Amino acid sequence: MPLFYNVVSVLLMLSVCAQASEMKSLPTSEEPLQPIGFFGTVTGDVEIGFLLSSGNTDSFAIRVNSELIHELEYFRNRYQLHGMNQKNKVFDSASGETHQQTTTNRYGFTGQSNYKIVSGRETVFGRGSYTHDKFAAFKEQASLVVGYGNRMYEKQSGYIDLETGPGFGYQKNSNGETESGLIWFLAANIDYPLTSTTKFRQTLESSISFYGENSTTISRSALTTTVIERLSMRLSYALRHNSKPRDNRKNTDTELAASLVYTF
Repeated sequence: MPLFYNVVSVLLMLSVCAQASEMKSLPTSEEPLQPIGFFGTVTGDVEIGFLLSSGNTDSFAIRVNSELIHELEYFRNRYQLHGMNQKNKVFDSASGETHQQTTTNRYGFTGQSNYKIVSGRETVFGRGSYTHDKFAAFKEQASLVVGYGNRMYEKQSGYIDLETGPGFGYQKNSNGETESGLIWFLAANIDYPLTSTTKFRQTLESSISFYGENSTTISRSALTTTVIERLSMRLSYALRHNSKPRDNRKNTDTELAASLVYTF
């Protein structure tokens, strides 16, 4: 893992240096999404959801997701953060006592930079991601990918992106065993407005192992409806599939959630 983080750090530094020279000559727009002068335009949202139950079962959960898109003339940067923590109070019939138990502990981040090579539709990209999930089939999953992307469709606030390329993956399973090697990355991102206040978002990512080990597929579907101005409600469904989980764990984890979203 130290080598993995060193490579990520070097690539991010090179990307920042290249973008710094570009920022001096950014074009102006009549209606910028989020004017911040020297730094281009930034859009994104913060999603937060809670679960609180009491009575025979006491539990508390918090789920947080955030996506930030930094748009420049020649670069499109995307940053994503996600996390979830859930604690349940469990009654021990043998001792007659109640104790608190953590049942979900997950967090992760993704950073991606796309360089626009043909009118902003075709790009080459670099992508790094890391996820820690204490109770999943794999406690740690990380990847570093470079590849080609194509914005197949774009109209107003809707778009379809397809991306693919080779990379390097790292995983640590529930037994603490690690595996790493070459992967092939595939992704599709769809953002489509259904009405003036409702939009549909679908992302699909797959990391296919070249060395015969675990391959991962992640699907996220979300329906977002504006409540008032920048505040929205979101219903989402996420699916994570591991082809070769260890220790008799299930291949697929799913999550259905409703949450509040603040858009900026």
